[in-house]
Amino acid sequence: MSLTGKPPPEIRIEGENCPRAVVEWYQCSASKDQRHDFDLSLKAKKHLVSLGWIFSYCDKKTRWELRYKSPSGKTYISLRTACKACIEENNKDSSSSSNGSHQSQSQSLPIASPSSAQQPTSSKVTGGRPRRRKKPSDDEDWTLTSHQLSNLVSSRSSSRGGGRRDSGESPNAARKVTRERSSSDNPNLPAFRNPRTILSWLIDNNVVAQEAWVFCCGGKDNELVKRGKLFRSGIGCHCCDSLLTLSQFEVHAGCKGQPPSASIFLEHDTRSLLDCQNQALMMIKANNNGDNDHHHENDSICSICLKGGFILLCDRCPASFHAECIGLDHVPPGDWFCPSCSCRICNRPKCREDSSRQETHLANNFIACYQCRRRFHIGCLAASRDFAFLEMETDCNELWFCNKACEKIFLTLNSMLGKPILVGDGNLTWTLLTSLKNSNNDNDDDGYITEMESKLNVALGVIHECFEPIIDPVFGRDIAADIMFSRYSWLPRMNFTGFYTVILERNDEVISVANTRIYGQKVAEVPLVATRNQYRNQGMCRILMDQLEKLLVKLGVERLLLPAAPNLIKFWTNSFGFAKMTHSDQYYYVGYPLANFPDTTLCHKSLKQPLMLC
Repeated sequence: MSLTGKPPPEIRIEGENCPRAVVEWYQCSASKDQRHDFDLSLKAKKHLVSLGWIFSYCDKKTRWELRYKSPSGKTYISLRTACKACIEENNKDSSSSSNGSHQSQSQSLPIASPSSAQQPTSSKVTGGRPRRRKKPSDDEDWTLTSHQLSNLVSSRSSSRGGGRRDSGESPNAARKVTRERSSSDNPNLPAFRNPRTILSWLIDNNVVAQEAWVFCCGGKDNELVKRGKLFRSGIGCHCCDSLLTLSQFEVHAGCKGQPPSASIFLEHDTRSLLDCQNQALMMIKANNNGDNDHHHENDSICSICLKGGFILLCDRCPASFHAECIGLDHVPPGDWFCPSCSCRICNRPKCREDSSRQETHLANNFIACYQCRRRFHIGCLAASRDFAFLEMETDCNELWFCNKACEKIFLTLNSMLGKPILVGDGNLTWTLLTSLKNSNNDNDDDGYITEMESKLNVALGVIHECFEPIIDPVFGRDIAADIMFSRYSWLPRMNFTGFYTVILERNDEVISVANTRIYGQKVAEVPLVATRNQYRNQGMCRILMDQLEKLLVKLGVERLLLPAAPNLIKFWTNSFGFAKMTHSDQYYYVGYPLANFPDTTLCHKSLKQPLMLC
């Protein structure tokens, strides 16, 4: 039957600079293994679109065939020949702009054998039927040399700013050594071919298989609406050959699941993708050691500088400190409480010394603000005018805030959780996340908590990809994971409750990640910032940090702290406006259990808005 009279499938491919994808697809399609990578072909198509190529369908009576038209007007019948033409065109451009030695070298490069040269590789599309091409055989030389292949990548990447580093991009915030994933991690998969998405995470954990068939159900009878194949970067729709995100596939199918993964099912066992996420989370939980709440003996290193020596031991918690690190010139007599365990009003371990009276015992009890983590004696709060408006609730199961500002910060942050916010162009979104597995909100009937935990695991993969392992020298714990999932510890320097994660995404792919904790309106910290290698020098970190700072300013936060590695101090100070903290500045924040790392310098930045003079 003929397709004449029926509209061709819709082509929805947005331009994106991916020069390596063109090279990789050209090499991949030349192999005898014809199991081409859908993600890679899509990236190659996106790069061609960014260069001005036009795609259209040709009616072949029984099927639609895609045609690729170059900016010069030539049309190609396959993606492989289009990629080859793109590489050759780029090689001509680089040869014409290079010196004579480079010109002679490129002119002598073998492009095709004489037999294949006689076959037309492109033609104008006319009203008649396109001429049938001879398929290249194994003995034909369709390969390009490494010089030609590298020209495409090098010239495109150098055109992004004259080879100058983008001031808006950051390798990492807290570590002095970064690790770049390369194809050596998996010889068959270059790094840029592994997007960080929930689907990629499920595939890596062997919960679902790549190219597994899925379907979406909807309508009154919950019948099958759309089918597609799973790939790391999305779902390849069967009806239109488009690569869609989970939410796009759900909208395309007309389903209304919340979240979208709840209405997308695997064909072979009818599990929903939300069920698959729960399975992956259970597997991860069984393999890790959960909260780091086993620290009951005193720490053997200083909580400030993370070094040993002659240290003071807190008589209430396991924390230890050098006297000079907390601004003491002598060892105090009697019981000593560390800054985290002292009352923020009287700065003492007890507000009343008469231990024989019951009222005194109650007055000396502590209560901590859920947001800023500051501790107060109940007796000091009752006597303070600043806290007279508070209704004193001593029930430990209730959330308590030391002022209205802390309560507003908490409510604002929690109202934003898991809701993507558009920023800039190119389908970029930023989302605020936090772990709720150990919170009072145990109801996850709608998959809200599961989706957020899955996203946090994807974000943790970005951190692990960009940083050398961040392991605590005493307890051997993965600090990045403890921060990401806000894990509790009785030891203040290992207590990471209250952390939020900000992620920057494009089409469900996590690009950049930052962890932050807000101590009321006084100060916030950002101990970890990471951007995937293939997205660096594109201003992604700048976008993420700008959105985070806007949020902090909106909440009234006065100062932002960041631990910088020695080789990145100039980067943070020159490009992002941070400044190195003096010892006197650091003493002011001793009472806050800041996340710290060895061999880093604490930097700070004022977020106060300048006063406008009328």
